[in-house]
Order: sequence, then C-alpha cells, then structure tokens
Amino acid sequence: MRVSALAGLLLAAAWVLPSAAPAATPPPTVASVTASETGAPAFTPETPQSHEARARAHVAREFERVGRRAPTSDKALETAARRLAREALGEYTAGAPDLLTLTEAVSDSGAADPSPRALVIRAWVHAHAIETFLARADFNEERASHFGVGVAFLGERAALVLLLADRKAEILPFPRTLPPKGTERMVCGRLVSPLRGPQVFITRPDGEVDGVPLTRAPSGTSGFCARLPFTRPGGYTVEVVATGSAGPEVASLFLVQVGARSERGEREATREPTTLDEARAALYERINALRRAHHLPELTPDPTLEDVSLRYSTRMASEGFFGHIAPDGSTLTRRLPEGTRYIRAGENLGQAAGPLAAHFGIEHSPGHRKNLMDPAFRFMGVGVAFQKLDGRDQALVTEVFTAASPGAALSADPLSDAYEALSRNRAALKLPPLVRSEALERLARDHARRALAQDEPSAGDGEPSPLHERVFSVLPDAGTASVDFFVVGDPGAIPESRSLATATNTRVGVGLVRGNSKRFGQGQYWVAVIYAAVR
Repeated sequence: MRVSALAGLLLAAAWVLPSAAPAATPPPTVASVTASETGAPAFTPETPQSHEARARAHVAREFERVGRRAPTSDKALETAARRLAREALGEYTAGAPDLLTLTEAVSDSGAADPSPRALVIRAWVHAHAIETFLARADFNEERASHFGVGVAFLGERAALVLLLADRKAEILPFPRTLPPKGTERMVCGRLVSPLRGPQVFITRPDGEVDGVPLTRAPSGTSGFCARLPFTRPGGYTVEVVATGSAGPEVASLFLVQVGARSERGEREATREPTTLDEARAALYERINALRRAHHLPELTPDPTLEDVSLRYSTRMASEGFFGHIAPDGSTLTRRLPEGTRYIRAGENLGQAAGPLAAHFGIEHSPGHRKNLMDPAFRFMGVGVAFQKLDGRDQALVTEVFTAASPGAALSADPLSDAYEALSRNRAALKLPPLVRSEALERLARDHARRALAQDEPSAGDGEPSPLHERVFSVLPDAGTASVDFFVVGDPGAIPESRSLATATNTRVGVGLVRGNSKRFGQGQYWVAVIYAAVR
C-alpha cells in the first residue's frame, strides 16, 4: 500500500493548555480601558492584534523572570500561530493540533522548525483567552530561541496559540509550492552551533527517502547547499539532519507541494491505516525506507516482538497511561520474554489520531530516530491499539527493536555469523569486502579467551607483547592495526564501528568464545575483531 511521508504527533511533543470553561453568562467584555495623553480614559476595542501584543510582552517577561534569554518574535511562526488559532475554533476543536497540521502550518508560513511546542487556549469570551494566558507562567521551562503568537475571534469565542521553537538551523527562503512539471531547486542553510555535519534528505510522495549530496555554498557565504529533485507531482518532505551531543537530530523540516494539494480530509482518510495488519505493513515500509536512505540494513519483522508491542499498546489503552515505564514499574527488558537473546533493545512510543501520524512524531524526535537508525538492530515489532478518546480517533503505537531475534535457537556456526555481519555492514557502507585472515583470527581468538578469563573486554594484562606489535609480526606488510571488542548475545548482530568503516582496512580476523561472566551474564559471546591495512 502507499505509504505517507507525513503524519502526526508524539504525545510528549504536544503541550496543551486546557480550554477555559464556558461562563454561565458570558459578559459582553469587548473593550479595554487605557489612559490618553490628556489623562482622560479612552476605550480601545479589543482585537486579535491587541491581544497578540499583550501576549508577546508576557512571553518576554516570563523568560526574563527565570533568567532565560527571551526568544525572538518570528513573523513566520506568528503567521502559523494565527492560522492554527483560526483552525482551533473550527477544524480541531479539542486538544492540540496533530503534528501534520502543525507541520503544514509552520511550513506554509515559510518557517522550517521541525516541531515547535504548541500551547492552545480556547475561551467562550474574548477576554478570557488572553487573561488565561497572562496567568500562565510555565511555558518558559525549556529553552526557546523564537516564538510566534496568534489570536483569532469567532463570534464571542476566542483562541490563542503560542508556538515556541529552539531553532537549530537557518534556512534561506525556499518555495513551498512548485508547478507540477518536474524540476530541481537549490536549498541552502546554516546550522546553529553546536550542531555539525549537515545531511539533507527528501521524502518523495511514494514514501521513499533519498539522501541528497551537499554542494558548495555560494561564494562569500558559509553553510551548506543541496540540489533537491522534484520529479513528480505530490507532497515532499525536506529535512536537514545534523549531529549534536545526543546524536543525530532533525535540525530543519519543511514541506513542498508539487502541483495541486489534495484536501486535508481526503489525504488523511487515504493515508491512515485502520487495522493492525495495515498499520504494521505501512510502518514497516516507512521504517525500512528511512534505513535504506541511510544505507542501513533493513529490519525484519519478528512475531515475538510484534506480540510484545501489541500487548503493551493494548495495556496503555486499557489502563489509561502512556510511557516507557508501566504503572507497576516494568520496563521493556521485563516485557521481553525471559531468556531473550539481544545485545541491545529499543522502544518507541507514539500517540496520535492514526498510526502514521504517531510515527511521524517518532521519526522526527531525535531519541526515537536514533532507535530507527541504530545499525545494530536487525529485528522489529510494531503493535497498534485503536480507541476513541472523547469521541476522537486515537492510535497508540509501540515499536520495539532488538539486535537478535528473541528466543531464536543458538547458531550452529557463530563465527560465520560474525563474519557475515561484518560483510553485511561493510557492503552497506559501499566499501570493498574485507579479506579473512587466519593469522589475525588466531590472535583474535587468544585475545577473546584472555578477556573472558579476566572478565574484562579488551583485556591485555599478561599478554607477551602489545596486540598491534603481534599483528605486525604475523602480517609484515600491515601499515596499521586496530581491534574492536564486543560482548554479545548474538555474534550475527555485531554493530558497525569506526574500524569497519575505515576504507584502508583490508584484512580482518574474528575470534570468539562463549562463557559466563559476573559482569555480563550467562552464555554471552566475547568477540574480538582485529583489522589491518595491508599495503
């Protein structure tokens, strides 16, 4: 089935202020009193613009009150906030806008902030919206560099929307709509410190994700540029991914529509799966499309992980909670079957109007994205619970990833599994295959045995000479040598490493031994991988 490039919202990403309760008898408050230059009172009609001005001043005061630099009022975010305020009075009448709605509003305004925090206030009386906002003092708890506030009136009702963004990149103006004929357009931008290593990706209308090579920035400017291909009509997602202290994160994201855009209701109705089987198929394809774009091995659906995921989504729906830790204190490791073999496991949770909406938020959250792109993971399971919440559709999505298939029988040839994993990861990096060396294998086997005996990975105490000197002794033509060490439940799930990704390395030897360890548990494999660059 066709997979959407867009969808929704992580529950944790939305920040919603409950609507003000309707007054029993709405007072006809439609004006505020100010003092004129002569001292005589003057009546100023209340307008959305006057409420926005008061809200902007309140934002600045509240950030400065707690010692944070006040964010800059941003015209694009202001435009998006006004649009969302108008829609809050009609199209989405409870809660916060889903992430698709939020992303469309921010993108169409010309901004490229991936998921600003959104605060929404609705009131039955104009004055109640701004008064409620002025009483709030909790939106300054996280850093924000830019903000936009929008107010809309509809009859006596009012809505106020505040968008707060910690901008990670500055993107030069880029059109959000293009003619239906295929074309290429250059996007340029600059990362905000301390982010580094920009990568540009484009998601096509069919859901496939392509990495776009960077080009030289125009003379006299700093930053990055990339030439984006728009080859067919439909909706595209453009994102800039950069590396921060916590790993890769989405620095910028915006949408480009080539040709006519379908109505939102029609698009959501055709994109959102309504059954578990449909949801799993769509999400598996979306996850593997992302991994293919990053040259990572695709993940294999696993029945045990599917059962774990579905049970947890169902439990969250029935018990009314949402979090990685259940009310009884259990975590993912306790939810996996006893005796499960894995070297690493990860879990993503999403909640939105539909499964793809939930996954959209997951995919654009740095921590969740790290699970999706972990090169060590090989298996996945997705569970979705559908329910009604206050009359609205809701999907609770659980995604679980492991490096080994839970409960799988031990391999009859773990050494071959390890070499196969190295070969697979090397091919994913588009590097020449490594040549297996019996000499390096003997050294690696001795190293692994010594490490297990000392219960210390990479242990070298008691060795007759440094490992690299012994490598040069058995391979006189070697110019460099390096070693990786892993304690794993499955040698076939050895992750990518810097040594593996070093193009000059041409020889490899793997040594492994299985045993029990006080530090790492029972029946683990201790694996030493030695690389050498032979001239």
